[in-house]
Amino acid sequence: MNPQSFLIIDPYIEVGNVIYPSFQLPIQQGTVIGIYTDVTKIHTLMQWFEKQTTTYTLSRESALYERLTVNEYVQFSLKLFMASYSRDNLLKILSLIDQKNVRISKLSNGEKQRLKLLQAYLSEASIQIIEEPFQNLDEFSKQQVLQLLTALDSQQKFIILLSNNLEDLMMSCSDIYRLDTTGLHVLDVKEDNNVQTPPSPEHTPIRLDKIPTKKNDKIILFNPPEIDYIESVEGVVLVYVAGEAYPCTLSLNELEQKLTPFGFFRSHRSYIVNLQKVREIITWTRNSYSLALNSTEKMVVPLSKNKLADLKEILGI
Repeated sequence: MNPQSFLIIDPYIEVGNVIYPSFQLPIQQGTVIGIYTDVTKIHTLMQWFEKQTTTYTLSRESALYERLTVNEYVQFSLKLFMASYSRDNLLKILSLIDQKNVRISKLSNGEKQRLKLLQAYLSEASIQIIEEPFQNLDEFSKQQVLQLLTALDSQQKFIILLSNNLEDLMMSCSDIYRLDTTGLHVLDVKEDNNVQTPPSPEHTPIRLDKIPTKKNDKIILFNPPEIDYIESVEGVVLVYVAGEAYPCTLSLNELEQKLTPFGFFRSHRSYIVNLQKVREIITWTRNSYSLALNSTEKMVVPLSKNKLADLKEILGI
């Protein structure tokens, strides 16, 4: 497989509605990437990947043979994949040496998850799809699973993690993509080192093309067209992208100034909306208006009465 090849995923259309369009992933051996999306899309993607002959898929609902001991399950898996690994070495990789004679039914959730990853490790498939590898795990178990993913990575496999938990993907993936009804988008994620760039002595105006948001200790940068609207709630500014809220350290006034050239409008003292996403102006009463956004989430943001004339002028209506 060459580093420049792509995996092309078919679109999913249901009753005439595009749940997600066709998209492609650049394949590079020895990397772990994440796709962040909702449960329905994850389920559909898993069904698609399971039909491919070049991939190995590991569902979060994959069953283990609960009556077997860990030792017996490892031996069974070695025979199933006709692999020549040392059983003791595999137990070390799985961090399950002390549990080798324990029945699987007696293992903790974290121990079971590590054991599930065994067959992904033994599979010769160069593309591995793993659904929610960290779900319902404690921090110790997450670190153990992370070590296992590193072991898969060292086998020069291309690992795709599917999850609706962004924090899990940020700690385990080299690249993260967000999948929504408009397609696949690269998430620009950076470490927050609290490093401030000194102002330029010439005070040269800078055009900001990305909006910074924060999740845990990571900064996620969004292109303005990705943003649906921005809301301020009790002093906290939230940027909404595909139905998800991301905290932002910039004020609404700062965001309004930066985003107005990109077609954003201050519809209310607490809201800024992307006019490209507005589908309908709703009149509730003579003094009450809202803007319905063109999304599957049925988003509605308020429109102040004194902003209506400005909006009509912008839209030419």
